[in-house]
Amino acid sequence: MCLIYLLLTCCLAVIAKADYSDEASNANSCASSSPESYNLGLHVASVFVLLAASGIGVFLPVIMGNDQNGNKFFKRAFFVLKYFGTGIIIALAFCHLLQDSFETFSNECIGELDYEPTAPAIAMGSILLIWLVDYFGARWAARRASPRTECTPIEVANRDDLNSASSSPISNNDTKPIFQDLCCESGCRPIAELDPASKRAHWDVQLLESGIVFHSIMIGIALGAQVDGFSATFAALVFHQLFEGLGLGARIGALVWMKSEGQVAWKKWLMCMAYTIITPIGIAIGIGVHESFNENGRAELLAIGVLNSISAGILLYSGLCQLLFAEWVVGDMRDASNVRVFSALIALFLGLFAMALIGKWT
Repeated sequence: MCLIYLLLTCCLAVIAKADYSDEASNANSCASSSPESYNLGLHVASVFVLLAASGIGVFLPVIMGNDQNGNKFFKRAFFVLKYFGTGIIIALAFCHLLQDSFETFSNECIGELDYEPTAPAIAMGSILLIWLVDYFGARWAARRASPRTECTPIEVANRDDLNSASSSPISNNDTKPIFQDLCCESGCRPIAELDPASKRAHWDVQLLESGIVFHSIMIGIALGAQVDGFSATFAALVFHQLFEGLGLGARIGALVWMKSEGQVAWKKWLMCMAYTIITPIGIAIGIGVHESFNENGRAELLAIGVLNSISAGILLYSGLCQLLFAEWVVGDMRDASNVRVFSALIALFLGLFAMALIGKWT
């Protein structure tokens, strides 16, 4: 399945043919920036500044998550950070990754695309691939689990036909009463919050981090090799990495690690460290290749556009399906108290606004 998806991605990149009729007119605008204007000292400093911003962002929620059971302040702050992070992740997908991929594929240095909606097509393919993996993984896990116990069908007032149907014997899946599956799945109550110790919960967070890592390595390389407009981009990326780290760290901190499930607690610190160092590593690579790296080159733009589109698809699926829908529509937030819902909504909208605003400068 992964091989098929990679082949499709390569095909989409190949069809982005350039129209070389106006190559001469675009030669100057697509040429590399002058190496004489490259500020090596500031680029080296950016490695350490973004290392600190990324580390603070991702480690802070995890540390707070460790202490949330014993400290009311940490518990409440972690709750706010959790939903602030949800807003960060969704805005990152829409206002950064997807927008950047559209701009990249529309860049005149790539040329005219034979297939114009290349960016959304790759993002759509990424979403479908992750959904298929999620779906068949859930089927496999369900078949390994113990069989469901019988439960009483959902009660509906003034629906004699439904009640009579629910009390009759069920011969096969096609004749069982309407809503019975819903009742059996949730016990006639909202579906409980996903078990933070389950393999599914850990898989969801690892999937989320993979999308962020794809994006982070590319923005690091681009920043390390950037010449024009470096200062503004650098300042924006400090907040970008901080907020993105808060979003990821809140999800890592919410996980429970059980030895019985083959999970080791040090893995969460490894996940945090991976996010912390990935962008600085990208910057170091960009510094090393800045003399040969052309930020307006066709090959570089295609690579950045494809990876941004893939990352956008991953984060869109994670943010909308695994975070918003699973936690709010069918999860424990559906019947939460008004105060709890209001606090979570405020945090969610603040996260959306903060990350969307940073998109103006990145």
